[in-house]
Amino acid sequence: MSDRELERAQGSLLGAAVGDALGGPVEFMSPEEIASRYGTVREMIGGGSYNWKRGEYTDDTSMMLCIAESLLAQKKYHPEDIARRFVAWYESKPKDIGCTTREALSRLCHGVIRCDAGVKEKPTNGSVMRCAPLSIAFFQNEDKLVEASQQTSAITHRHIEAKLSCVFINVMIAQLLLGVDKKTAFNDAVRKTKDIEPYFAKKYIGSSYRPDPRKGLAINTLLLATSSFMSAGSFEEAVVKAVNLGGDADTTGAVTGALSGAYFGVSAIPQRWSSKLNPRPARYFIEIGKSLFEMGRAMKIRPKN
Repeated sequence: MSDRELERAQGSLLGAAVGDALGGPVEFMSPEEIASRYGTVREMIGGGSYNWKRGEYTDDTSMMLCIAESLLAQKKYHPEDIARRFVAWYESKPKDIGCTTREALSRLCHGVIRCDAGVKEKPTNGSVMRCAPLSIAFFQNEDKLVEASQQTSAITHRHIEAKLSCVFINVMIAQLLLGVDKKTAFNDAVRKTKDIEPYFAKKYIGSSYRPDPRKGLAINTLLLATSSFMSAGSFEEAVVKAVNLGGDADTTGAVTGALSGAYFGVSAIPQRWSSKLNPRPARYFIEIGKSLFEMGRAMKIRPKN
C-alpha cells in the first residue's frame, strides 16, 4: 500500500467533513452577507440557520458516514443496507435535512420500495454531497464505481443529472487517488459522463452555463466545487473559495473538500479545522478512510470500457 495513496483516501473523507463544517454556518447567505459579517470565512465558526456548534458537520457528512459505515460493515456494496441506514438517520430527527431527501426517505418509511422511493423530478444536490466513500472503495474498479454511484444516488435522487453528478465527482476522486493530475481527472470524468449521457457534458461542462450558488442543484455543486478545486494551490485555498461563495455553502464545501483531500492528501488539511470537527472527531474519518482504502486495494481491477 502506497503511503501517498492512503493519505489521499483519508484526505478525501476527512476533507469532505471539514469542508461541510466550515460552510454550514454560512449556508443560505450571499457572498456579500458573508463578507459584511465575517470578512472571509477562514476559521471554524458556529451559528447559522441551524445554530451549528463550531466545527459541527451537517447532513452532508452524516449521510456520507451512512454509506461509509455500510460498506465496511457489509464488506461489499449493499444498497438495501445503505437505504436502511439513511432511514434510521432520518428517524433520528436530524436538525438539517434536504427537501428532496426528506421526501424520498419518507416514502421509504411508508413502505415504498427502494428502487421507486427516490425523487425523479428534482435534479438537486443531496446525493452528490455524500458520495465520496464509493470512490475510495471502488477506485480500482470504474465500472462498479459508476454503477454504485448512480444506484446510491437513486435511493433519494433519481433525476439523471443528480446521478451523473455523482458519477462525475466519484470518477474524478478515484483518478486523483491514483495520482493523476487535476486536468486528467476532470477530463476522465467528462469522458465517463459522455459515455452514459452525451447531453450532460455538452449542456454544462465548458458551456455558457453559469452555476448559481443559491440554487442547490447537483450540476451547480459540481461546477462550483470543481472550479474551486481546479484553481487552488492548496486544500485551504480551495475550501475557503468554495464556502465563501455562499448559497449552499456546506455542500459546495463538502464536495470541494472531498476533491481537494484526494489530491493534496490528509496532511494538507489544516489541523486548526480538523481538530474542531464534531460530533465525530477527525481520527474517526482517518480510520474509516484507511479501512475503505484497504477495501478498495483488495478489489479486483477491471479494465475500463
